[in-house]
Amino acid sequence: MKKHITVEAIKKYAAVSKDKAGIHLDVDAAQKAGFERPLAHGMYIMGLAQSLYIKEHPTQWITAYNMKFQKPLFVDMVAVFKFERVEDRIEVTVTADTGDRIAAGSFLVKELQR
Repeated sequence: MKKHITVEAIKKYAAVSKDKAGIHLDVDAAQKAGFERPLAHGMYIMGLAQSLYIKEHPTQWITAYNMKFQKPLFVDMVAVFKFERVEDRIEVTVTADTGDRIAAGSFLVKELQR
């Protein structure tokens, strides 16, 4: 599943989360920190992974999650989310459209009671 990470989405996330660090919103600040351009918030990526998964699996509930970030995902890139069921958990891998592995983790899920 692919998702374009837009400047607008990062600005909205920064406002809601109150994480307005320059590395996410300002080219100069990102470059001073050693990045080529602003990068997406890690928690935005993790939350996006969860919402994309639940959208595809509306009868499931995420009860726990973890994610380790390996590389930054820059604003205006495409993130590719891969989900694979392994027993009672969902293994999650996030890569950039460049092929770089951004993050990996897992969700514990259960079926909703009806």
